[in-house]
Amino acid sequence: MGGLAGVLAGGDVSIILVTDGSEAAVPSNVLAEHGWTPDMSAIEQRALRGRIRVEEGREEAQRLGFDRGVVRLLSRQRWFTEHRTRPDGLYPDLSLREVSRFEPGPIDDAARKEMASALAGAAVCAVPDPNDRLRMHRIVTKLVMEVRGGVSSSRAALLTYECLSTIEPTGRQFLFGFAEEYMQRKLHAIAAHRSMSERRRQFGGYSNTGRESYQAIVSRRNAELARRSALSMPYAERYGWR
Repeated sequence: MGGLAGVLAGGDVSIILVTDGSEAAVPSNVLAEHGWTPDMSAIEQRALRGRIRVEEGREEAQRLGFDRGVVRLLSRQRWFTEHRTRPDGLYPDLSLREVSRFEPGPIDDAARKEMASALAGAAVCAVPDPNDRLRMHRIVTKLVMEVRGGVSSSRAALLTYECLSTIEPTGRQFLFGFAEEYMQRKLHAIAAHRSMSERRRQFGGYSNTGRESYQAIVSRRNAELARRSALSMPYAERYGWR
């Protein structure tokens, strides 16, 4: 959402992190830069990965033009924090061997109430398109759909966005065209996620295979979308209303 987010910067926006990203394997050189030591327990290593990735999320927000304080990490999503992935689906440091092997715990009332609180008063809520390879993305979107009708005195409009892990966007779609200025801001924001870009460079991607950089992928995809749609702008992102 970097192009649209760049335009919205300075507005009344909250960025909600439903998980801390600690399930993702992070290269050892990135961990070492953040204080990793060989004697850390698996639990300590998982917590370190979470701190790294949340901090990258805050840095991403700042690079897009927001205050770092707009980022909020949820803490009562037990379906994630106490997930039930089998031991053979995890590395010794408790990161996932394959993202497709993630097995969530049950979504409980605490998770629903926390999400409802996060959405309270929102006019628009943006979530991944439900037709997504990542189970965590699908769970988040489903959870938002469940709770948004009862939030505050109004119903938040739902905007679904296309991720690199989206199989094919669903529902009524529209295009948002944007210029080179916002593409450069978007690429700068992507670079904040060094834990993921370095992992991709060394080992390949999780849900989007290969070692081509995320910057190259999104630049090409956004340009192709604008070109196919004959937009006057050089780049485009695709969204759906629900």
